[in-house]
Amino acid sequence: MCIFHNLSTLLPLLFVNIVLCVAACNNAEYEVNGECCPMCDPGKRVYRHCDEYTSTTCASCPVMTFTSAPNGFTECLHCSVCDPSYGLRVKQVCTLISDTVCEPLPGYYCVDLLSNCKKAIQHSSCSPGQYIKQNGTEFRDTVCDVCPADSYSDGTFCKLHTNCESLGKLTIKEGTNTTDTECRNRARSHLLSLIPCGVWSLLFTVIIVIIVKKKKSKIAN
Repeated sequence: MCIFHNLSTLLPLLFVNIVLCVAACNNAEYEVNGECCPMCDPGKRVYRHCDEYTSTTCASCPVMTFTSAPNGFTECLHCSVCDPSYGLRVKQVCTLISDTVCEPLPGYYCVDLLSNCKKAIQHSSCSPGQYIKQNGTEFRDTVCDVCPADSYSDGTFCKLHTNCESLGKLTIKEGTNTTDTECRNRARSHLLSLIPCGVWSLLFTVIIVIIVKKKKSKIAN
């Protein structure tokens, strides 16, 4: 009794497996309405499915569409568009058997990459006080780093602060990480320091002359 019970349970499963094996299509076929039809070649689509008397009828893909592998599609796939507003341009045009290949615009890098770049954004700019450690590529953003001490930058590369003393000049403003040291010529500074002395000397001379003239005037009277 148990044997018959087990057989009654297994028979439906066995029947399903047999049907699936019979109905399964090989790699060069596709299934439609329970039938296995030959696939169309890359660059083509199914125009009419096969039946018991005729094979699959295929047609070439229209312009701006493609199929890249044997298929059972009734419609070809639309070619990708490399949209400049997404930072993209065409690297390889679409053909009947391959999709458009996009690449980032110059100065951009891809941020959405599967089999094709879908979106790119502009490389980052390094801030003043930083330098470009690694240039950006089409797959990677720019890498920035901070300038070392005693140097400055406009965001491209670092320069050492000017050493005013080594140039025989005076430092009037220390450099920062974004600006250079400001220097002034010593000769000019020396002349500026002499101006007040000259003014006082001239004034003193004028006063002496006035006093002498007054004394001479009194003696004459």
